[in-house]
Amino acid sequence: MSVKIRLQRLGRKKKPFYRIVAIDSKKRRDGLEIERLGWYDPVVKDDLSMKLNEERTKSWIEQGAIPSDTVKSLMKKSGLSYKWHLQSLGLSDDDIVKKMDEWERAQEQRAEISKKKKEEKKLQKQKELEQAARDAAAEEAPAEEAVAEEAPAEEAPAEEAVAEEAPAEEAPAEEAVAEEAPAEEAVAEEVDDGKATKE
Repeated sequence: MSVKIRLQRLGRKKKPFYRIVAIDSKKRRDGLEIERLGWYDPVVKDDLSMKLNEERTKSWIEQGAIPSDTVKSLMKKSGLSYKWHLQSLGLSDDDIVKKMDEWERAQEQRAEISKKKKEEKKLQKQKELEQAARDAAAEEAPAEEAVAEEAPAEEAPAEEAVAEEAPAEEAPAEEAVAEEAPAEEAVAEEVDDGKATKE
């Protein structure tokens, strides 16, 4: 029987919570474990929320239990692997405590540096978006001015065409009136002629 140290999922949908267990490698993920060694909560973002029984975990690993990749990474993040490494070198407890304090300070500095880098990237993206918005506004402004300049040029010929059409329409009306006037005069002359002939 080969033993693995791995995560056993608990919790609700979209709110996982894991137990760290020693379990037979042939059993399913949520099967009956041999021993519970600790827990891990991934929902907490800011801090590594985990508790692990160091003595029992170390004894299982010494007996041949194989930790999963996730459990290995959790042990590295918590500093447990480094502590075991220092113990294997044969350092005294005081030296191990000093080295662990240095390691924790180095971890805090790394966290601060990564936080600063994330903030700088966020500011850089924000500046790029603002610059892109300015560029888009600058491109739209000349286009609007060009449209404004073209519109009066288009309206002026239309007004001229209307002005040219209006006299043309008025001229035939005047001609028609002029044509009607001689016809009326001719009718009036005929009427006058008719009266004169009757008399």
